[in-house]
Amino acid sequence: MNSLVKAVIGAILVLSSGAILLLGGRRIIEQERMAEEVDRLRAGLYRTRTTAERCQQSIVAGENALVGLGARLDSLRARVDSFEALDARGVPLDRYETYLGTFNMYNDTASTWEERERQLRAAEAACRSVILEHNSLSDSLQALLSELGVD
Repeated sequence: MNSLVKAVIGAILVLSSGAILLLGGRRIIEQERMAEEVDRLRAGLYRTRTTAERCQQSIVAGENALVGLGARLDSLRARVDSFEALDARGVPLDRYETYLGTFNMYNDTASTWEERERQLRAAEAACRSVILEHNSLSDSLQALLSELGVD
């Protein structure tokens, strides 16, 4: 009977050890998976933050350029208006060639301004999508850290 008790105790110890190793192994694997997920989210967050900052800088530069182009457009419009104001019957013949050149520059500048404004709007939309991605990654990372008990 003594050997039967020893065998039962040995079997219980082996089964207990196996259960502890199995549960511990699963916990280690889960911790590694969570650590990899945190690293992935942090890398994505860094990437999107960097992209969003560059995007914002580009938007500011584009807005400044558009303001400068708008000032040039206003100046050309004022010059065109001044030619047209010289005579109620129209632009005098001796000034017409200069007027026409200024008018064409105004039209070209207006077309350029419209195209750049369209590009700026498209860039702003792209920036918004990057910012939304950044916010989503940030929320996911915060939720995961809260789940892990890290605040």
